[in-house]
Amino acid sequence: MTDGPLLSLSPLTAVDASPPDLVTAAASAGFDFVGIRAKAAATDTQWPMLDDGPMVRETRRRADDLGIEILDVEVLRITGADDVETALRLLDVASALRASYVLVNGNDPEPTRQADTFALLCHEAEQRGVSLALEFMAFSRIRTIGDAAAVLRHATSPVAVLVVDALHLARTGSSAEEVRALPDHWLSYVQLCDAPKKAPPDHAGLITEARTDRLLPGAGELPLHELIDAFPAGAVYSVEAPVLAHTGWAVDVRADHAYRALRDTVHAM
Repeated sequence: MTDGPLLSLSPLTAVDASPPDLVTAAASAGFDFVGIRAKAAATDTQWPMLDDGPMVRETRRRADDLGIEILDVEVLRITGADDVETALRLLDVASALRASYVLVNGNDPEPTRQADTFALLCHEAEQRGVSLALEFMAFSRIRTIGDAAAVLRHATSPVAVLVVDALHLARTGSSAEEVRALPDHWLSYVQLCDAPKKAPPDHAGLITEARTDRLLPGAGELPLHELIDAFPAGAVYSVEAPVLAHTGWAVDVRADHAYRALRDTVHAM
């Protein structure tokens, strides 16, 4: 680990890279941590990462050899239909990778069932030594920081935490002051990127921006320093910034640019 703030590379920054190659690129760039996408979203490649197979073992081996830790495994989606089996596989993969967190999105239209499912999965995560990091997004069924806080309180679990994404915080009309008011033990890591102040005009535009068209930290108009200042000492800062103009760049080049932008933004505090 380096001295100073702890920095991580989110898989969405280079989502086309295989998990082992992302580990190599993150370590080479200087990151302390890296995130792993074990369950694909939309049209992304589904790598063979849903069991303790060769790619999972190679990912862990590279992390060990290169001295980088695995921060989180993505993405566990609660939909209300056939969630638990896939969720348990993701938790098992996270345990095999010795990841600290599994990132959770809420997409169940029934709020009570969604909160109950999250609480159940927290119990399963506890057995595996993994925490569940719940994310709110304008286009999910956990839309606001208040929605996420209610689910975390319902779970009453020591492994339930909140992941705050700078873009989603801005696009849901929330602020760093709302983050600062939350319990410190919920605030383990934050995802940083940048964007124009003006949001896309519609739901589809929000999804496109979030998945493919963000800016590196420091290249836009989001109040990142206020958000960074709201997090307690020891938090991990993860760069989640798929930049449209960087499409097709080699993964190591994207990782290097992301590292320098994140480092400069966080160290400016």
